[in-house]
Amino acid sequence: MGSRLTGRIWVTCTSLLIAFISYSSQIFIIWPWYGHELSLDLIYLLGPFNILVSLLYYNYFLCVTVDPGRVPRNWIPDFNSGDDVEVKKLTGGPRYCRTCEKYKPPRAHHCKQCRRCILRMDHHCPWVNNCIGHFNYAHFLRFLFFVDVACTYHLAMVTARVRDSFGNGYWIEPSNTEIVFIVLNYTTCVPVILAVGIFSLYHFYCVLTNTTTIEGWEKDKVATLIRRGKIREVKFPYDLGVAENLKSVLGRNPLLWCWPTNPTGNGLKYQVGSGEGKWVEFRRREHPSELED
Repeated sequence: MGSRLTGRIWVTCTSLLIAFISYSSQIFIIWPWYGHELSLDLIYLLGPFNILVSLLYYNYFLCVTVDPGRVPRNWIPDFNSGDDVEVKKLTGGPRYCRTCEKYKPPRAHHCKQCRRCILRMDHHCPWVNNCIGHFNYAHFLRFLFFVDVACTYHLAMVTARVRDSFGNGYWIEPSNTEIVFIVLNYTTCVPVILAVGIFSLYHFYCVLTNTTTIEGWEKDKVATLIRRGKIREVKFPYDLGVAENLKSVLGRNPLLWCWPTNPTGNGLKYQVGSGEGKWVEFRRREHPSELED
């Protein structure tokens, strides 16, 4: 109950932060700048911005509400189907979740917050109070993208208002209310675009290489063990090349990549690169220098 309430608080605060940045700038900065009068210039300025905000909100809503994917009841990996199956390091057997008491499909992991295994789990995101997995990862990428673009547009508008105050080489003083909201918009939007921008670059890299956050941790862990001579090189099979990696997450039609669409596949199996081998699962034992299967 406590974690559910905390999650709702996170979502509420995130929604209010987006609303403040999006609408306080228009009501208290841009609207007075245009003399409190509706004009074509004002529509041309604010129209694209509000479209970006709408797409941002819609993708955020999808991140929060769409189930990232759950393992079907009684699902069992079929070794005779010819599909690639992730196996344990030592036994070579299929991966099994002792908590859920179910087999784990490729790229699935157990989430302690959601208390179940998530298909193609990337991470659990407190900002959306949901796991990011197979069925909402594309929505999450689009959300990050529209945050970046909308915040950049927002800063450009507010900065244009500030620069206009220096028209004709002298300071045309805005009202006290405008000054307060200009400062508040800078102090909220700049940290958001810096934090989300860095986060976006990481996830854009992940989608280009067809790697989840968890798989990125696995790669770092394996690289460390290889350097220490504890294991031989392990190949990670899901990188299909940049174009196919993007299509596998965002859909086959590039023209629809910025529009919310359903992901391809059912999250239970994934195409692998030819000759790449199988994904091997690693987990740490109690001692940090060892791994369990």
